[in-house]
Amino acid sequence: MNTSTPFEHRAAASGLTEPLLRQVILSFYEKVRRDAVLGPVFAEAIGDDWNPHIERIMLFWLTATRLGRGYDGRNFMPVHVRNRSIRADQLPRWLALFRETAAEQCAPQAASVLIDIAERMAETLEISLGRRDTN
Repeated sequence: MNTSTPFEHRAAASGLTEPLLRQVILSFYEKVRRDAVLGPVFAEAIGDDWNPHIERIMLFWLTATRLGRGYDGRNFMPVHVRNRSIRADQLPRWLALFRETAAEQCAPQAASVLIDIAERMAETLEISLGRRDTN
């Protein structure tokens, strides 16, 4: 009996692996840290100790791609919405850097899987930030 989900099959079939995902995430966050728009937002939210954040992000992506488990997503949205320095108008820049990084680090099929997840995550976050800003 096949218990894999279509998304799990898509991620694995695209060539995504945990080491490749880690490479994408580390490269992406290096860009974020240097970015004039996003760098200050992340510096304020994370401070100087990026290791715990990177590990949480890795758990998120492993869980989202079904390559692993362990991310507890209950706090994802509240943490982002509570931080007033995170704004919906920053999401296009975040997505542009993510798309660029995925395309640089991955074969097209694997990049597509990651970009699809990132776009859906950004869309959900944009809705929540919009609700926050209209209340």
